[in-house]
Amino acid sequence: MADPQKLGGFKVLKESVLISVDPFELPERLPLALFRVLAENEINLAYVTCVLENQVKWRVNMVVDYKDTRTACRLLAETLGNRPNQQSGTAILSIFPHRKKPAITGALFKAFSREGIHPGAMAHSPSAISAVVKEQDLLKASSSLFGPFAFGAYRTPADWKMAQAGKEKLYKEVVATYQEKHPKVYGLEYQECQELLHITLEPSDVDAIGTAFEEISQNGLDLTFLVASRSLNTASTMDLCLPLTKRGSNKEKIARTLHPSQIGTQDPVGTFSMNGPHFGDRYGIVRDLLSAFETAGIDLLGLSCTIASITGVVPSPQISRTIEAIQNCFVVPSILKTDRKYD
Repeated sequence: MADPQKLGGFKVLKESVLISVDPFELPERLPLALFRVLAENEINLAYVTCVLENQVKWRVNMVVDYKDTRTACRLLAETLGNRPNQQSGTAILSIFPHRKKPAITGALFKAFSREGIHPGAMAHSPSAISAVVKEQDLLKASSSLFGPFAFGAYRTPADWKMAQAGKEKLYKEVVATYQEKHPKVYGLEYQECQELLHITLEPSDVDAIGTAFEEISQNGLDLTFLVASRSLNTASTMDLCLPLTKRGSNKEKIARTLHPSQIGTQDPVGTFSMNGPHFGDRYGIVRDLLSAFETAGIDLLGLSCTIASITGVVPSPQISRTIEAIQNCFVVPSILKTDRKYD
C-alpha cells in the first residue's frame, strides 16, 4: 500500500442545504439572473458550480445555510419557472492543500468509493477539494480520509473529532458585512492551452476515475478545473481541465479506465483562478463576476466557487478579455500566467 499523502488539514461546514438546478436554457449568455436575485436578497452562497452543457444548457449547484433555503428556492423557482431540487442535512467537507495534483483527487474518489459515499457535488479550488456529502455520512467520510492521507494535526479520526468539540460555529460565521465597491483578491492566476473534458459517470465508475487521475498524475499534469455533480434522474457528470500536450488530447488517458463514449472534449480553453479575503463572507461575488463577464461578452464554460476561491473556464481566445473583465470588477494586485511545458 502506498504511503499516505501529506496534507495540511480539512474543514467542515454543517447545517447546509444543497440546491441543484436541472439543466436549463436561458435567453442570456450566462446564468446571471439566478445569482442576481439571490444577491439582491442578501443570500450568501457557501459553494457554487456552473457548467455549460452541450453549449446550450446550464447545470447549477449551490449550497446555502439551512435558514435561507425556503427563500432561495422560492426566488429560484420564480426566476426559472421551475422549483429546484434540494437536499437538506448536507455538509461541505474540504481537504487542503490541493496543489492541483490529480493524484490527490484520485485518492479521494477511491476513498469515498470504498466507503460507499456518494457526494452530491464536488469541486476544487486552487487550494482545496470540497465535497458536499450527507451530514449523516460526515463521520464516515472524514474517517475515510485517514487511509490515503496524513494530516499533521490529526493522526486518527478520533483526534479530529475531539478537535471539533466546542467549535460547532467555526467556519459557520457567514455574514454579509464586507460589501466593498470593488472586492479585493490576493492574486489572479491563469493558464492557456487547456482541454475541457466532459465525462458521464455511473456509480460503478467512481473507482475507475480515481485510477485515471492517479495515472494522469504520473505524467505530471496539473488539474486546473474540476466540477462534479450527481443527479437523481440522470448519470453523474464531471467536467475537468487538463493541459494540452504535444501528444494531443487527454481523452485517451482517461479512456483507459472509462469507455470513450463517456468522454467529450473541447479545446483550446483557458482557465483562471483567484481567491479573496472575504469571498466566503459576503453575498454577491458570483453576481458581480458574471455581470462583468456579460458586459465584456465572455462565453463562460464553467465556474466553481468554494473555500473563498473562484475557478473558471473560458474559450482560449477570450482569456485576455476575461482578465480585463475581472480587473474591472475586483481589485487585483498581481496577475500570474502559470502555464507549464509538457511533452
